[in-house]
Amino acid sequence: MGGRTSTGDLPAVDSTGVELQQVVEYGQKLDTVTQEMADEATEAEHNSSTWQALKMHRAGALWSLFFSLCIIMRAYDIEITGNFYALPAFQKHFGEPSSDGGYQIPAKWQVAMSMGPIVGQVVGAWACAIPMDRIGRKKTLALYLCATIALIFMQVFATNIGILTTSMYLAGLIWGGYHVLAPTYASEVLPLQLRGYFTGYVQLCYTVGQFLQTGITRGFVNRTDKWAYKIPYAIQWVWPVLLLVGLFWAPESPWWLMRQNRLEDAKRSLDQLTTKAIHDRNNNTLAMMVQTDMYEREQELGTTYRDCFTGSNRRRLEICSMLFVVQNFAGNPTGFATYLFEQVGLNAESAFDMGVALNAVSFVGTLLCVFPLAWFGRRITWLIGLSYSVAIMWIVALLCFAKNYKSTPSYSWAQAAMLISLQFVFALTLGPLGFTISSEVPSAKLRARTLSLTATINGLSYLVLDILGPFFLNPGAINAGAKIEFVFGGISVFSLIWSYFRLPETKGRTYRELDIMFDNRIPTRQFKNYNVSDREQDTM
Repeated sequence: MGGRTSTGDLPAVDSTGVELQQVVEYGQKLDTVTQEMADEATEAEHNSSTWQALKMHRAGALWSLFFSLCIIMRAYDIEITGNFYALPAFQKHFGEPSSDGGYQIPAKWQVAMSMGPIVGQVVGAWACAIPMDRIGRKKTLALYLCATIALIFMQVFATNIGILTTSMYLAGLIWGGYHVLAPTYASEVLPLQLRGYFTGYVQLCYTVGQFLQTGITRGFVNRTDKWAYKIPYAIQWVWPVLLLVGLFWAPESPWWLMRQNRLEDAKRSLDQLTTKAIHDRNNNTLAMMVQTDMYEREQELGTTYRDCFTGSNRRRLEICSMLFVVQNFAGNPTGFATYLFEQVGLNAESAFDMGVALNAVSFVGTLLCVFPLAWFGRRITWLIGLSYSVAIMWIVALLCFAKNYKSTPSYSWAQAAMLISLQFVFALTLGPLGFTISSEVPSAKLRARTLSLTATINGLSYLVLDILGPFFLNPGAINAGAKIEFVFGGISVFSLIWSYFRLPETKGRTYRELDIMFDNRIPTRQFKNYNVSDREQDTM
């Protein structure tokens, strides 16, 4: 095997005189030496334990955590207005008098404000892949953070509900990009042993953001002036400033650099993400990355949105998109949890307290998700979580028909407790797995665009949820209360059927192996035990 060059780039191949960069630039097949290098990297990823991988890639793990912090900011803002619907000061300033002597935000404005971030996400997520592919992950995040700083001004200083609603739509364009950026970066800077845990960490960031906004709003529930909601909005400025400062030192995604034929920079990025002890082995890792990219070139995989709907990529897009559609209708009430608790009979303070409890158990559940992922894998964990959600939703809905339901507070507390248990299981299973699996399934070349389309479809389905939620819960509309779970429970039965027949097991697979299995159209339930033969790998 050839030695390392003096500049620390990929090794020159003495027997053939072909450097790895030429392989990419001229589309030549990998020679025997570089094939061996790629095979060694694949074997090393499979043989490393989680702890070994973490020690060797601790810098990559930390940068992955750092990039995902933008999700805390996204979750905080996208959820906080939904909780303001139950905040007396917000109701008084932006709402209308209600029959009980208080104030309520009209259902039409609830829908309009709730739709803002989601409609924006539909467009923003789709558009995000363009700068991600052209200028890279790092510069795209910096651009979005600057836009966020400007848009927060509209929310803090909105003088009427129309301006506030407009700010939601504009901010949604940016939130959609964060949804794509964080899991994409995490999946591209870490080996397979860590990939599942750190892409799932995105869900923990959502939980932290929701926890913060619920807790902060709870702290202002008894305040009657405008600052009861202005201060929680203004707190958002903290996140983009901190992220912009740290982003200066962050390494770019080595996968993106490799696809730009910037192999020296890709190798340098890999070195930044790993300990010095394995810098020499990063040459093998880069060879594996190039091999995966070459295989996709040989399969004539393009890089346009149209390519996401052709061949095996169509199946991959279906899986990624359905994960989030299933999530959205799995009865997870976080988006309007406080309002739901209030409508089932709890007072404002108790509703906010239960909202805080909801986010607390979600935080704990997401921290513990590493155990079912390690023990059961992706597919079984997902099926267990979804089955539990279906059962709880039907029980909560059926309790509405209990004798003396409206005059017995214990029923409301029981329903709230069961919804909290549902949130715990959601955080333990469905929540993190949506990000984990959707980051693993796309091809390397189409990862940004597949995840952009996934976020767009996620936004469209969440848009339906945001329309249904307020109209089902608002006393001036359907006023269904917990009976809304009949809708979600019924939809989730079909989600469970889809998951059983269409969701494959991706645990322990390199991107190279997943490419082979999807291209060979391996049946869903055979993914777990399918053996990718040496012959199949040698054809890459």
